[in-house]
Amino acid sequence: MIDRKRMAELFEFDYQLEMFKPAATRRFGYWALPILSGDRLVGKLDATADREDGVLRVDAIHEDEPFPKRLAGAVREEIEDLAAWLDLEPELPG
Repeated sequence: MIDRKRMAELFEFDYQLEMFKPAATRRFGYWALPILSGDRLVGKLDATADREDGVLRVDAIHEDEPFPKRLAGAVREEIEDLAAWLDLEPELPG
């Protein structure tokens, strides 16, 4: 995902790793990663593995378009699976 313009043209997906941007100018988070649903990139997940506290802290789930209930549930399940794989407890917003 180096060529942002080409990615936007091909996938209609605006994405940039923002760890090198000042915190105040970030839109999606320090290390927000794409969310894939089927063959579409539908959002970004900003999460941190906090090993000291034993949690996968989800700071934000950015939906490019509002997620239908089924997709929101699937994203939540994937976050829970990731936390389990990392041997952490998921800490989700809201």
